[in-house]
Amino acid sequence: MLPLSCTVISQPVRSEAEPAAPFKTLVAEADRFKGRTVILGGYILETTNQESGTILKVLQVPLRLGEEPALKDSSEGRFQVYHAGFLDPEVYRKDRAITVAGEVIGSGTEQVGADRIQYLTIKHREIYLWPEYDTRPHPYPPWPYPYYWHGRPYHRYPYWYW
Repeated sequence: MLPLSCTVISQPVRSEAEPAAPFKTLVAEADRFKGRTVILGGYILETTNQESGTILKVLQVPLRLGEEPALKDSSEGRFQVYHAGFLDPEVYRKDRAITVAGEVIGSGTEQVGADRIQYLTIKHREIYLWPEYDTRPHPYPPWPYPYYWHGRPYHRYPYWYW
């Protein structure tokens, strides 16, 4: 079990959550897990606001240490999160990493390209939106200008000798 400082979901919700069941099992046997709390992570595909709440479509990926979603290449499917309030689509936008604790309410199918896929639907209890990291390259090298040595330009040695 991880120490409390390494998790983004609160301890009370974590204690009620199902032990980590494989995602494909959760989707295939959603009726068996109905009403139970699960912790899932992934990347937002779409945010849709409706009168009754917000639906987040999420590309599922396994969770790493600290419950941070892993790389998209390791996805095992999709899930939907139902939130009873408004979530701003500019904040909860495509490709944002998310970790969700929620109650399983069922499964459904969706047409994606030429295939129909099955997805899990959960009602959120806690949502953690991971911060976006700046991935742009730094404009300057991480070392000082190559011709300076201890702040003196173009001098290889100090001015005095001992």
